[in-house]
Amino acid sequence: MKEPALLVPYPGPDASGDTCDVYLYLRPETNGVLTESVMMKTIVGDTQWKEAVKLVYLANYPGDFIHTRHLVEHHYKVKIFFARNGGSVFSSGMRRDFEKKFNVDFDEDKVLGAFDALDYTGFGEEDLFGYRVGEEDMMVTLGQNVKRRGDIWIVNYDIPAILHRNTFDTDIAVMVFRVSLNWKDFEELVALMSIHLVESGVLGKDTPPSRAFHYSRSPWEQLLDGIDYLWGVDISDGGAEDDISFGAYMMSRGYSRQHLKDIIRRPLVLYKDVDGNTRERNIFELSSGMTYPEAEQALNRVVRTLDLRTY
Repeated sequence: MKEPALLVPYPGPDASGDTCDVYLYLRPETNGVLTESVMMKTIVGDTQWKEAVKLVYLANYPGDFIHTRHLVEHHYKVKIFFARNGGSVFSSGMRRDFEKKFNVDFDEDKVLGAFDALDYTGFGEEDLFGYRVGEEDMMVTLGQNVKRRGDIWIVNYDIPAILHRNTFDTDIAVMVFRVSLNWKDFEELVALMSIHLVESGVLGKDTPPSRAFHYSRSPWEQLLDGIDYLWGVDISDGGAEDDISFGAYMMSRGYSRQHLKDIIRRPLVLYKDVDGNTRERNIFELSSGMTYPEAEQALNRVVRTLDLRTY
């Protein structure tokens, strides 16, 4: 089995909380030197980005390494759980979200996981992935995508295609950017990258950027991405959490490695908002765009993990 090819070795974490490390990896269908080049030119072409966004890691991951280590399955563990079980494992809050959005009573037999939907609809993985609906026929609840098709609803329609595309023969590139921007400005940079990818022919004009690349939108997602895709760090004492910037920040503040592992493995939680109301949340989405101190504060408002079937 080939190991990842390190092109820009990781310098180690920044636990100060003054920056954040954004993990970005290319989807198999857009992986390549052209895509990487367009993204890097977007950054270095403007002083604002060049000074505040530093590439601190770049590696090419062979398909057999990803496949053998089940990195994709681990990364999408929660989404795969819902794609396999559909509405039968929806929480009470998810069911309320569903009824409010679609104005119908929740019927778990009509809310199909994506794998059952393949059989029900006769679609292939790519057909299901490419199936489009208007905003009125789709929703996201606790980080899970739901799309209406006729008299059924399909949960995490993209998962079968994601699993199907990641094979022994599909390599991906992984980059880590150390960022000293507020999140709004970084999102502006991502939007500019997307425009340049369209101009270069990598992306179709109507293709969402998420079809080309993933990037971590929150500190907790950075931790998950780092555990899965940061290669070459020292794990001799049981894990890489303290080599990942957000993990190092949290561990320097007294949080244990096991506590951090538990959060990213079971990210669906009950959370007390600023008004004292307890709500269901996904910790990755809850901390979207937050700084490290803000993400720590969000964790301190978590009451407990949601009690779903094992996921």
